[in-house]
Amino acid sequence: MSTTPHPPFRILPIIVLSQVAGTSLWFAGNAVMASLQQELGLAASALGHMTSAVQLGFIAGTLVFALLTLADRFSPSKVFFSRR
Repeated sequence: MSTTPHPPFRILPIIVLSQVAGTSLWFAGNAVMASLQQELGLAASALGHMTSAVQLGFIAGTLVFALLTLADRFSPSKVFFSRR
């Protein structure tokens, strides 16, 4: 019989929604790029530039979090869901 406490049921949906929100940025450029190209007269290569910028931003953000060791220094709930 285990005596470890179970986490609240609301934790898993918050994690899932956070992952969906974070990964939706990878696809947002593809969803709006055709309209942007038409309205702003952008070249066909703009989709590639937008996709690369999103990916580089994601990598840079991940690298900053890793170099600052934020996940090791602070509780994840404090880093991602600041209540104050």
